[in-house]
Amino acid sequence: MAYLTHVLLYVLLVVQPLMGWANASSRGWRLALLGIDLPALSPTGSAFGHALGDVHGVLSWVMLGLIGLHVVGALYHHLVLRDSVLRRMA
Repeated sequence: MAYLTHVLLYVLLVVQPLMGWANASSRGWRLALLGIDLPALSPTGSAFGHALGDVHGVLSWVMLGLIGLHVVGALYHHLVLRDSVLRRMA
C-alpha cells in the first residue's frame, strides 16, 4: 500500500503541472518559470487543453486524498505499530 501511494504521488507531482500548463496554454495565458517564458503545450482554444484542465482539477483532489492517506499511514505506524517509520520519514 505504501509503495503504491508513493508511486501515485510521484506520478501526480509530474503530471499535474504538465496538465495545468497545457490548460493554461489552451486559454492563452502567458506562463513563465524563473522569468523565462514557457512555450505553449496546446494551441489556444484547444478542446484537449481545456479537458486536461478538468482532469487537473479532479486529480488535485486525488492528490490531496493520497497525501491524507500518507499522513494517516505514518501516524498508524507511529501510534499503533510503534515502529520507526515516522522517525525515518523525518
